[in-house]
Amino acid sequence: MENQAIPKRTILAIIGAGLMAFCGVLTETSMNVTFPTLMKQFGLSMSVVQWLSTGYLLLVSLTMATSAYIQRRYKIRSIFIFSGVSFIVGSFVCAMAPNFITLLIGRLIQALATGYAIPLLFAIILQQIPVARLGVFMGLGGMVVGVAPSLGPTYGGMNTYLFTWREIFWFILPIVVIAVLLGSFTITQKMKTRRDTFDFLGVILLGASFFLIAEGFTEAGNFGWLSIQFWGFLIAGLLVIGLFIYHSLHSERDLLDLAIFKTPTFVLSILPYFLIQLMNIGISYLLPNYSQLVFGANSLVAGSAILLGSLVGAIVQPVSGRLLDSHGAGYPIRIGSVLIVVAMVLFAVFGLHLTIPMIVAFYTIFGLGFGFSFGNVMTNGIQQVDGKLQQDANAAFNTSQQYAGSIGTAIMAAILTGSQHSHSHLSQAVLSARGGARDFILLAVLAIVAFVLIMINFRKQAKKIKV
Repeated sequence: MENQAIPKRTILAIIGAGLMAFCGVLTETSMNVTFPTLMKQFGLSMSVVQWLSTGYLLLVSLTMATSAYIQRRYKIRSIFIFSGVSFIVGSFVCAMAPNFITLLIGRLIQALATGYAIPLLFAIILQQIPVARLGVFMGLGGMVVGVAPSLGPTYGGMNTYLFTWREIFWFILPIVVIAVLLGSFTITQKMKTRRDTFDFLGVILLGASFFLIAEGFTEAGNFGWLSIQFWGFLIAGLLVIGLFIYHSLHSERDLLDLAIFKTPTFVLSILPYFLIQLMNIGISYLLPNYSQLVFGANSLVAGSAILLGSLVGAIVQPVSGRLLDSHGAGYPIRIGSVLIVVAMVLFAVFGLHLTIPMIVAFYTIFGLGFGFSFGNVMTNGIQQVDGKLQQDANAAFNTSQQYAGSIGTAIMAAILTGSQHSHSHLSQAVLSARGGARDFILLAVLAIVAFVLIMINFRKQAKKIKV
């Protein structure tokens, strides 16, 4: 079974979908390193400019929440072509944007494309790859969506330093065109479509909750963690999530089947997955900005500091997927979670005394841990639910992954901004270093929480097998 041949057409379809997803995820964080430049160019604060990432990730998250329904309703080839055209249009708008608002609109058009492209990649893998080889291919998919955000700052920094931030969008266009052509001719339909009724109210409630919570963390940077603005938005967001859950359980309209959350081992998979991605996007936002604001590094150096760790993570993902196929999920995921804890604790301990070489070394440890755990946590989680619920599980994982990124960016930016406003008599470099140190401590705590959840999950899975 392990050597079961996979048709070339399927491989090419996965490559096409993978390229599209890669381009979408690469642009998620490629703009992070340009924030100091954009703040000067448009005369805006960090809390406003960071919406280029937070807004992008919010819309990607919301779009992904509808992906299970969209894949049941429309042919995946049509969805793929729509994504490709949207991404091309969004890239043109961004590249030619005369002001910040136009740039943000272009980013949101790109987000719509990315939100459908990523679940599509995993849908093709889950539907067309034999179970015996699923770990390797899910590892490849995880490599695309997990490592591309870390490569983004390097790509963005290189373009901003050598050219301008506009080239970030121009240079990626040919790859998107190739992806669209490749996928258009190779993607095949394996499942029948059906005409279900779309849950518009569910989408509105989910979108409102996503925005309110993310805005709450943004307001924390401006007004503090004890402010009415932070707690008001946060509580309102949680209340709207409650309304969404109540509505979904009592509605006959179709969006996302919440039955997936009745499986404890699925919940214990998606929670650490959320935290790992929050750490991944959060730190890939934090480190390039930290390097520029604290060390005075240029955008090229700041972006390149996390390149080695990104490459290590990329190489390890498919290898760790093979370990899952041969030894089970527990082996690579436990290794990865331990390495992530080690990396985050090192960042926390040396937070006020970091150097560029230390950032490279610590982030490489994180990249190694990320490569062992990220894709495998998703594969293991999806395998915990019934086959008929796998589309919904895929949508839930991808939604949580992107929303984790938006929350991670918002929290890192809020703590950094809050520190910058705290003591006017100190330099911005010192205040940014203090804010970064607090971010690292939070990330270390989250890494430990994720590790504990993973350990509990595998104990439950072991008991399940014995029963």
